[in-house]
Amino acid sequence: MPNIETSTVLQQQAIEWILRLDSAACTPADRQAFAEWLAQGEDRRRIYQQLASRWNKLDSYKGRDFPVRRQALSYRAPQKVMRRLSELALAASLLLGLGIATFSEYGWYGYPSHYVTERGSRQTVHLADGSRLELSGDTELTLRVNRWRRSVELIKGEAFFSVAHNPQQPFEVQAGHGSIVDIGTKFDVRLQNQQVAVAVLEGAVKIVTTGSREISANQVLAYDQRGDFLESQDKPATITAWLRGQLVFENRRLDEVLSELERFHNIRLTLADPNLAKLKVSGTFHIGNIDSALNVIAMTLPVDIQRTSPGQAILAAR
Repeated sequence: MPNIETSTVLQQQAIEWILRLDSAACTPADRQAFAEWLAQGEDRRRIYQQLASRWNKLDSYKGRDFPVRRQALSYRAPQKVMRRLSELALAASLLLGLGIATFSEYGWYGYPSHYVTERGSRQTVHLADGSRLELSGDTELTLRVNRWRRSVELIKGEAFFSVAHNPQQPFEVQAGHGSIVDIGTKFDVRLQNQQVAVAVLEGAVKIVTTGSREISANQVLAYDQRGDFLESQDKPATITAWLRGQLVFENRRLDEVLSELERFHNIRLTLADPNLAKLKVSGTFHIGNIDSALNVIAMTLPVDIQRTSPGQAILAAR
């Protein structure tokens, strides 16, 4: 491992190579010289790769505008990169130094974190501020936290949010064609069949689509793919029953019930006849027992269950 003095020298050299290789004036001879420099030791390769990675991360945001980036870029000469290399090295040092803090979890912009759960699984995500995200099965979302806001994009599935309220750092969930803004609360967001249902257990949220509405504890509101609000007969306790290991359906369409069951089990449930989709299901099912759920459906509806394989079942009219 190099000592501090050697490491500092190699960092400076690596920065100069990053600038030279990024320059329009870079020649084949420069690239050959760089390859020879890089081949002189593992420490050079390691330090160069670390700094080049940070440089590339900053470059990927060059189209975005925020104060610290403008401050940093003001040190870069717009042309003739090879001239006054020491000034450009200073600019690079500033950019690379900012890169660590600027794009960290609580920096100016914040790194995005991507989470995916498989069917039949769950995941809990804890934030440093005490907030908690519970991801249901077959769920995908992206989380970004920075100095000014906490933002979640729910791509599919369902998640429950226990939010530590902070007016200086709002918490927002984007789902479908709308967004849900926390006003200090615990709430559930489900994205299914191009509709979004929001259930509030505590506190309140503001839902913004083509219009804007607020709902508070023990209320449910949904909206469709156009952003139009839909009144829902579901209760928050029904929607969030999955947190307690249950699925509760009250007069729900059969196709919606099957879609919900699929999220919690690695199985494909198919209707032999599309007309069966409109049949209505009511009941409470244990998430961990798919056979029991299918048996109840077969006993209460005019359908038979055909298990074609361990991972597939077909529901046909009796």
